[in-house]
Amino acid sequence: MNIYNHTNAANRTVQVAACIAIGFAIAAPAHAAGSGMPWEGPLDQILTSIEGPVARIVAVIIITLTGLTLAFGETSGGMRKLIQIVFGLSIAFAATSFFLTFFSFGGGALV
Repeated sequence: MNIYNHTNAANRTVQVAACIAIGFAIAAPAHAAGSGMPWEGPLDQILTSIEGPVARIVAVIIITLTGLTLAFGETSGGMRKLIQIVFGLSIAFAATSFFLTFFSFGGGALV
């Protein structure tokens, strides 16, 4: 490699770095917009109903039924695995509505 190729590569690197720096300097900052998407309202209503008292009651019923099915049922193979999955999912979904209230967390807890 001769000196010309080395200098050309160094100049190319400086040019690319300068273009990137100018791009960052010219770009306008993206500020948060105040308009919400049209589907946010219905999704907030669904979230409120999922986290409410109905969700606690449904979760307790599902946990109780799947626990009793695992304890007293003579299931094996795929059905037992399906019941275990439903049991685990019901505990996971119940955690958002039950355990946050149980440990006196307010609205600032992120799940």
